[in-house]
Amino acid sequence: MNTISKPYNLVARMMHWAIALLIFWAIALGLVAEGMPNSPDKIELFVLHKSAGFTVLILAIVRLFWRLAHPPAPPGLPPLKEKLASAGHWGLYLLMLAVPLSGWLLNSTAGYPFAWFNLISVPHIPGLDNGSRDFFSSLHEYLFYIIALMVAGHIAMLVLHKLLDGISLLPRMLPGKSLVSASALSLALVLLIGFTFYQAEKASPDSGDVPVTTQLPTAAAAQQEVNKSDSPRWEMVATPDNFNFNNSYAGQPFTGAIRQFTPAIYFDPADPENGIIDVTINTQSITTNNKDWDGTIKGSQWFATEAHPEAHYLSRDIRKENGKFIADGELTLKGMTKPISVTFSWQESNGEARFIGSATIDRRDFEIGSGSWATNASVAYEVELVIDLKLMKQTN
Repeated sequence: MNTISKPYNLVARMMHWAIALLIFWAIALGLVAEGMPNSPDKIELFVLHKSAGFTVLILAIVRLFWRLAHPPAPPGLPPLKEKLASAGHWGLYLLMLAVPLSGWLLNSTAGYPFAWFNLISVPHIPGLDNGSRDFFSSLHEYLFYIIALMVAGHIAMLVLHKLLDGISLLPRMLPGKSLVSASALSLALVLLIGFTFYQAEKASPDSGDVPVTTQLPTAAAAQQEVNKSDSPRWEMVATPDNFNFNNSYAGQPFTGAIRQFTPAIYFDPADPENGIIDVTINTQSITTNNKDWDGTIKGSQWFATEAHPEAHYLSRDIRKENGKFIADGELTLKGMTKPISVTFSWQESNGEARFIGSATIDRRDFEIGSGSWATNASVAYEVELVIDLKLMKQTN
């Protein structure tokens, strides 16, 4: 004869099913997103995956303290089976903490900005670097498979306890009448997983990295266009991270850098109209400070660095305005030339100068992020360039 053991309290039951649904949803999101090509839709699914996992972590902590304060009634199993069931439950609690925590660690080492459901920024765990990324990636993957097996085993034991021990354990955890609760929970799970596959199915396929044949003018060719100025020539003193850019990913800001560039600046602050700013940029040196993204941005949908290894900025139109200087010039990037204005300040002393400038470009003007990226602002359209150069006057 089947018996039904005393149910858990309502709070425990509600948290149990909220966590269960989120775990199933997170698993589906992770599996589907992992198999998708790089696209805004993939980013959105991973944001949902991380958000579901982070919610599980918070709820699991609350659930654990609630259980310690409100221990459930014994399930009525034989003593040995009851001990094994308890061990299994505590193992699940441990995994409900470990899996999302490992994901948070992975996200922190990878340097991905993350906002919970695009609403609340979640900080990186401090003290980690990108060198441990592969370890946490493997850990998260293995723990994922373990919790999937544990959940499957948890469900299987419910069936076995009913068949072998005559004890119905599922009703003690359902939040209401068995049939209605089971149907509602099943429907919720189907809707969540259905939404996941719908998002993946409607995703616009990206064209991939197709060959691009247009070539950007080389630095030598660009330099030939520069008319020498009577103004002093200034060259950069090499310092790290003096050409950065600010953007955002899924609503969270990040800073990248251009590591290799060659500025030739002819400038006299007393005679800005005769100045020239000529900068050649090695596009393969552009970094987001994240190795996953850096592997993507070299492709044809982004900077197409193989076909366009250099970009070039040239200004012969410099004026002073409101205490600062404005250089109106043209930026040639990815085979396209657009007007760009750079606002800068100039500090000069004893043959050395400091150039502090900024500019804003719209990545869509240069097809940086084409295909489905062109109409999706998960990577923000506006990019702020920040330049801080230490320069030395050339005497020759």
